[in-house]
Amino acid sequence: MKFDLYEYIGVIVPGAVILLACSILYPSLLPMLTSSITLGDLGLVLIFAFVAGHLVQAGGNLWELIIWYFAGGVPTSWAINGSKALLSKEQIIRLEEKLMNDFKLGSSDVILESGIIREIYVRVRKLGKSDRVEKFNRNYGLMRGVAVALIASGLLAVINDFDYWPEALLLFFLASVATYRMVRFGKHYARELYAEYLAIDNSIKPKNPLKT
Repeated sequence: MKFDLYEYIGVIVPGAVILLACSILYPSLLPMLTSSITLGDLGLVLIFAFVAGHLVQAGGNLWELIIWYFAGGVPTSWAINGSKALLSKEQIIRLEEKLMNDFKLGSSDVILESGIIREIYVRVRKLGKSDRVEKFNRNYGLMRGVAVALIASGLLAVINDFDYWPEALLLFFLASVATYRMVRFGKHYARELYAEYLAIDNSIKPKNPLKT
């Protein structure tokens, strides 16, 4: 199994944000963060941040549903859709033709539904062309988690003491910036995925991961 540090960063960073907020608002919960941290304390903090990060990312799953609902769906589903199109007209024509050929679709059946999108990603990954696609996806996940962690921190602040409302407003503003970045990375992911898919030569066989 290949170790991917970024997968842990995408969980630990949002978790660390919420832990920091809790340590400031409720210092008795995590006294180690408000005093000198030993090496052992740092290990515990990382474990707590990892666990908290997974809980935050669970909220992130709900947050992205809300964001993409109002956006009319995820970018991969509307990449070729009218004014929301993420590709050029020439790319859209080529993509529709390739989808019809690869998935045996009629011209009226070209809809970017989740099953087809997943299969497109698998084809790109098997050819070893998914590195940039995955980088955009990881950054997307990181910003999603950070946004939710900042929102949760702002809510905790006003719940703890309403006089913290200016700090809460700042946290909500930062959460909106993180959400904006999340949306941009989502669009970049869709563009890169379809660009790599369009570049696939059907005569090239996918790499066999079992061969060295």
